[in-house]
Amino acid sequence: MKKLMYWLQPKCKCGHKTEREGDVSAYGEKKHVKIRRHWLLHRADFCLECYEKNAIKCPWCGGAIFPGELVTLYSPTDPNFVVPEGAVVYRKDPLQLVGCQSIRCAESGADYCGIWAGDHVERFESALEQCFRTGMPVIKNF
Repeated sequence: MKKLMYWLQPKCKCGHKTEREGDVSAYGEKKHVKIRRHWLLHRADFCLECYEKNAIKCPWCGGAIFPGELVTLYSPTDPNFVVPEGAVVYRKDPLQLVGCQSIRCAESGADYCGIWAGDHVERFESALEQCFRTGMPVIKNF
């Protein structure tokens, strides 16, 4: 892959300059990432290094959740459940953990209720919550 000259690399909100794409890894998962930047400001949210550093661990499967990915907020049913290192607690009472969107963990796409922003969950109403609130069928395109 051709590297961009330093002054052409987009500057990120984290303050670093970065290549526009590259490979990252966290918690045993590797991923090829293309950095999206704001079309007007020419700024991206994270450089490749910070994108990798801001990944969190799914408490259910142990996989990585990278910034910008959809998440679920599930509660453990086992009273002896121990929160794994690297996992993020969304709420303490009742205990809700930030989980990944994989088919191994999410019961359905109707449970997606936020996006991992790198340091917090940008919460939105899940399709299931919207269905309960309105009493109407819901179709979401992610």
